[in-house]
Amino acid sequence: MSAFIGTHRCKVDSKGRISVPASFRRYLGAEGGETFVITRGIDDCLLLYAPEGWRQFQAKLQALPPGPHKRQVVRFYSSNSATLVLDKQGRVGLPREFLADYGIDQEALLVGALDYIEVWQPERFRTGLAQAPEALREMENLL
Repeated sequence: MSAFIGTHRCKVDSKGRISVPASFRRYLGAEGGETFVITRGIDDCLLLYAPEGWRQFQAKLQALPPGPHKRQVVRFYSSNSATLVLDKQGRVGLPREFLADYGIDQEALLVGALDYIEVWQPERFRTGLAQAPEALREMENLL
């Protein structure tokens, strides 16, 4: 099981590549090789999954109740996803349209979210994090 935790600031180069921290790369595992799957998130960020995490996410999608909403959700994630391969320097190239749509330009924050990694535009992350105290109070009795 992956345990992506922590926050890492990274530069986005002119080709749209980011360096994936070694602490995140170690969870790719031998089976997954050197790949991630990227998809668009609903919280104003991109999501990076290691192969096993992506399989688990796909299983959740397949388990949704049949019908038009399931088809729309599956279609959203399927059409907005891509496989990324790490280069020898531990970098992945992010799709330019994904970067543009989420306002990610020269810098990104990689935020561990246990079974996946969120890729944020730094200021958007700070804005979103300001809402955390309310969510923490609402969920504290479940922890």
